[in-house]
Amino acid sequence: MRLRIIFISLFCLVLLSEASAQVQWGLKAGGNLSAMLLKDEGGYTRVKLRPGFHLGGTTDIKLSETFFLQPALLLTSKGFSLDKDGGALVLYDVDKIRFTSYYVELPVNLLFKLNMEKNRIFFGAGPYIAYGLGGGWKAEANGLSVKGKLKFLNNYSSMDSSFGGNTRTVPYTKPFDFGVNILAGYELSNNLYFHLNGQLGLLDVDMSYNGVSDERSSVKTVQGGISIGYRF
Repeated sequence: MRLRIIFISLFCLVLLSEASAQVQWGLKAGGNLSAMLLKDEGGYTRVKLRPGFHLGGTTDIKLSETFFLQPALLLTSKGFSLDKDGGALVLYDVDKIRFTSYYVELPVNLLFKLNMEKNRIFFGAGPYIAYGLGGGWKAEANGLSVKGKLKFLNNYSSMDSSFGGNTRTVPYTKPFDFGVNILAGYELSNNLYFHLNGQLGLLDVDMSYNGVSDERSSVKTVQGGISIGYRF
């Protein structure tokens, strides 16, 4: 319910701003490095970053000469890896396993732009909301590999027969995620821009098991990346 309220509030903010401000549409794409912060009673599990991508459309809403609101709608891939070398892998007789997940994501950043002759530098921050669409996993052991699909769930039931076995489908995390972005970049006079960004999930997206949540553990997303964009 809280996520729905946040999403509706952000959407209304965009509509109100567009009604009274100058708007420029654009496209953005780039690469990510992402991971999961996996915590239990023993502390954080050591994981490795996974490369990914993001792409989609943006809207730059001019609030003043220096402040802009930039909502975007993106398709983003995230994930993480575990291996025995890091002492993190708990799956029996598996040397390495990689998870790749896909989200539709709505970040809304407030940008501050500073003129530098014909070009501008900018800084920004804001919230994001994301929804998991699916994904896949690949495990390696003894020189062989096997792969399957991921499924986002709020609750995993031990009685669910659709997981494991020949389906090779495994439960992943809760589908909804919410967090914060920060970014810094450089904008050229021809409306082409580049920026670095960081992202931290604030929600615990760990599934409940048979309707029971483990208060001793948590799962949160973290990501960094680089983007190139163009405004029309």
